[in-house]
Amino acid sequence: MNVEFGPAILAGLIAGAIMEGPVYLQKALGLPVKQNIFRTWGRMFGLTGTATYLVGAVFHEALAAVIAIVYAVGFQLLGVTDNLFVWGVVGALVHYTLAGPVVAILPSVDPETNEVGRQGFAYKNYGKLDVATSFVGHMAFGVLTAALYGVFHSAGGANVIV
Repeated sequence: MNVEFGPAILAGLIAGAIMEGPVYLQKALGLPVKQNIFRTWGRMFGLTGTATYLVGAVFHEALAAVIAIVYAVGFQLLGVTDNLFVWGVVGALVHYTLAGPVVAILPSVDPETNEVGRQGFAYKNYGKLDVATSFVGHMAFGVLTAALYGVFHSAGGANVIV
């Protein structure tokens, strides 16, 4: 499957937006999930207030597009031509494994203590809910990126599940 940047970017943008849904839905429901990657990315640009979330969301989307291109390149290098959703799971596991230590070093602010950088590997210091939410988000990203890439690719989507 040849790399097509447009379909990869579109798939990544959609999957990147959806992957954070569980975090913000849980926050809206009053569940004690602490992670907030939009705030974290925005603070890395030295911002506070509403701009933090807006810039963080835009940065997250840009990163999702780049990661989706990495998925597409990986599919080509591995010779993947079918069962893209399965390869999306594989990609998600790799992505989650690499994201875990990145989360540990990000200068995130704990919403309860205002301490910087105590979230730990894959949010483990925030608790099981945050770890599970991060895992589910990365799995959703991988599966959606792979499946949508297959649908948007010029091959026409027949390779998503067969």
